Amino acid sequence: MPLELNDVFVTPDRSIDIDDVYEYDDLSAEGEQLVVSPVRIKGQIRNTGGLVELGYKAEFSYSKPCDRCLAIAEKVFRQDFVHTLALSAENEDTDDIIIVAGYTLDLFSLVRDDILLELPIKHLCSEDCLGLCPKCGHNLNEGSCGCKKEAVDPRMAVLDELLQD
Repeated sequence: MPLELNDVFVTPDRSIDIDDVYEYDDLSAEGEQLVVSPVRIKGQIRNTGGLVELGYKAEFSYSKPCDRCLAIAEKVFRQDFVHTLALSAENEDTDDIIIVAGYTLDLFSLVRDDILLELPIKHLCSEDCLGLCPKCGHNLNEGSCGCKKEAVDPRMAVLDELLQD
């Protein structure tokens, strides 16, 4: 549902509080569908002397397979967003400005885009995830698989020694 912002744009010091919950069924990262809880949005749209700003916090939890071991990684996403809103952008750099045509803002789409841009690129179950054995595919977080470690290329032996320290 679009937000009507006519009052905010024409009245100085006017504000609208935002406290909403959105459900997204089509969020994906790197081609993987994300299982996402409802997204809680809390913030405000304010006119501060002719400059209209949208500030909000998005919070939700999501799950995705770990990029190293493929176990499902549950994460909580919390992020603050701030946008400058304008009715038009004449002679201005529009990268930092969101154009609000007809005094209406599609907050649902804006929040969706913000979330997709801020999701982490690497999804890990933990920072010290050991991943999978390259030979047998065993999850090394669950213990050793027993595969023999291959001999290191003699040209890389010095690097291997550094990793052992």
